[in-house]
Amino acid sequence: MTNYANQNGPRLPTLRRLAGLALVLALLDLATMVLNLRIWQAGGVTILWPTNGLLLGILLCAPRRQWPAYFCVGFAVDCVTNFVLNQHVGASAYYASCNILETGLAAVLLYRTISPRPDITERRQLVRLVLYGVILAPAVASLCAQLRTAGVYSPELLPSFKQWFMADALGIAVMTPLYLSLHGGKRFSGRSPAEVWSLFAMLFLVAVGVFWQNQFPCLFLLTPFLLLLGFRLRLAGSATGLLLISVVGGYFTIEGRGPMALIQSNSHSVRETWLQVFIAVSLLVLYSIDILVAERELRESGLQDSESRFRLLAEASHDIIVLSDLFGKRRYVSPAVATVLGWRPEDLLDHDYRQIVHPEEVPAVAAMMEECRAGKWPGALPYRCRNKGGEYVWMEASIRLCRNDATGEPIGLVHVVRDIASRKAAEEQLNQAFSRVKTLAMADSLTGVANRRQFDNILDLEMRRAKREGGTLSLLMIDVDHFKSYNDLYGHIEGDECLRQVSAAAQAVLHRVTDLFARYGGEEFAVVLPNADSKGAQLVAEQIRSAVELCRLPHAGSPHGFVTVSIGCATQTMTSESLGTSLLQAADKALYQAKAAERNCIEVAAR
Repeated sequence: MTNYANQNGPRLPTLRRLAGLALVLALLDLATMVLNLRIWQAGGVTILWPTNGLLLGILLCAPRRQWPAYFCVGFAVDCVTNFVLNQHVGASAYYASCNILETGLAAVLLYRTISPRPDITERRQLVRLVLYGVILAPAVASLCAQLRTAGVYSPELLPSFKQWFMADALGIAVMTPLYLSLHGGKRFSGRSPAEVWSLFAMLFLVAVGVFWQNQFPCLFLLTPFLLLLGFRLRLAGSATGLLLISVVGGYFTIEGRGPMALIQSNSHSVRETWLQVFIAVSLLVLYSIDILVAERELRESGLQDSESRFRLLAEASHDIIVLSDLFGKRRYVSPAVATVLGWRPEDLLDHDYRQIVHPEEVPAVAAMMEECRAGKWPGALPYRCRNKGGEYVWMEASIRLCRNDATGEPIGLVHVVRDIASRKAAEEQLNQAFSRVKTLAMADSLTGVANRRQFDNILDLEMRRAKREGGTLSLLMIDVDHFKSYNDLYGHIEGDECLRQVSAAAQAVLHRVTDLFARYGGEEFAVVLPNADSKGAQLVAEQIRSAVELCRLPHAGSPHGFVTVSIGCATQTMTSESLGTSLLQAADKALYQAKAAERNCIEVAAR
């Protein structure tokens, strides 16, 4: 198709095309003159002048560099036509110039809108065609044409202007859309020739019947057939039907027959004007319907294309795509569900998420959908989903709200669900690894009990808790007696084994989960006893001392002949004014006192 985007074509149309245009314009002018000759003789008006509309359609589909050639052909044909109508050369040239002005002005104003993609069923194109091609350009040309004969102040100016304007406006309104529709290759919406001819024959017969009789005002009988043409043959059918009615109606009206003959007037121009009004109203109704039908088909085509693309993407995706209503009832499930969960898509249709979501995760899924319905994006939600075999596997869903393109109202939800079982397994392994690392970071590598870092954390935690609650906190500081000489006598390997046995014996005494036994450093250990008073702390300390003594680990460097421990015990009732280091200092001081005494004993810090 030659259009606005193609400005690099030949400068001139082919001679064959120009000759064909001249022939068609001449035939149209001749047919119009034959039809209107009787009208003009009777004092009537031209009902419809088609040549300007045809030339305008040709200009809108041609490169602008070729316009001068088309203008020359149109001007020449109009001059000849006017000359045949017994007008002298000057008048013929002037009126032909008015016609060229009309088509040129309309073409210039419409070219950028229509030429790139001629389609009058597009609302913007039709509105501009009506404003510029049907109203403005014919009005300018009609005014110029009448000023030559009637003059500015002549009382005949307005009637003459109206007659010229109505004929040209209807000619453009009918012929330009008809040419653009046929030139665009739509050819009566692809209907078969038999159907096209049958519809036009039926309209012709009905039109003849309506305009033959002059007893009943039955113009309304034409409307259903015009509508049928519009629905079946679209815009090209509507325009052709209106052209046919203009010819049939004009002929019988001038003969004094048809519904217009019932108008109480002796003027042929009045009757023909009402026929023009009927054609104009029918034209507006039919074109409006054509636009609505075309827009509906375009929306349906867009929806079908969107659905096709969606299904193509959904069926090619490894994720499960689900379309549901606003409350989660499924309307579409992609085939990936068979691979991921073992379900057939039809098994899940018309059910909601409660069918397969783990009961513990149902509230979370419901809350996620509620946020989505409120217009928020809730993010991705991991949850357990039951597969065909009855096992629950980890899935992750992302939900988006679907809205109606026209109204913006929510119409459903799109769920993208993916299998994250392998990811969950990897996360679990990673968590276990982190847990092991954390445990190792808080454990003493030699004895396996809590290390100094964990001791500091727990002691600080229990102190703050005791301050809040006004409770008591006890602390034991433990030292292995004469451990340096033990290493000197038995070696560091045996020394390490000694520490392991001492820590095992001491830790076996503790039974409360809140108690903490930790290696404080070197041969020193510490015990945190939350909510233990002084007597309870002393009892635990004595049990630890006895447990180590009962191990009877040989120690030639000790006065007792075996490994023993000394223990300092401190207890404090915490208040908001209590210092964090006071309890530790008190227990350490008591331990120093036990080691300064006979060792293998317990000393309690003064309260």
